[in-house]
Amino acid sequence: MTGYTIGISAILSNNGRWYTILGQVVVKAIFLLLSIASPDTQAAVEPIAVQAAAPAYAKWGKLAMEETAKVYRDASIVDYKYEGRFGSTEGVAEERFLLWLRQGDRQFGVRVSLKIQLETENVLTVKLTETN
Repeated sequence: MTGYTIGISAILSNNGRWYTILGQVVVKAIFLLLSIASPDTQAAVEPIAVQAAAPAYAKWGKLAMEETAKVYRDASIVDYKYEGRFGSTEGVAEERFLLWLRQGDRQFGVRVSLKIQLETENVLTVKLTETN
């Protein structure tokens, strides 16, 4: 037992180096415990729900998919791309979408063009064209 005590005292008396290391460990342990116990840490861990705003064309994209599904009943819509708004003259704009469909082993594209009265947001025409 005395050999054990002598061993620790010999280590601790080594030019104060072990006291410095021990002090650094104690300080780090205190900071660690304080950061874990901090109420701010709990708030940062909780997930924040972020609701993404729907793009302006989302309403028309949904309509384009619905109209395509009516015409191509046996096909499934794999993907779609918004091509943009064209020709907004005289209060009428054209919204274009390119849909990718799969019907059995066949895959093909369908371009959907919706002409819309901008003031009332009424759909004037719906045009579907198959692409390769």
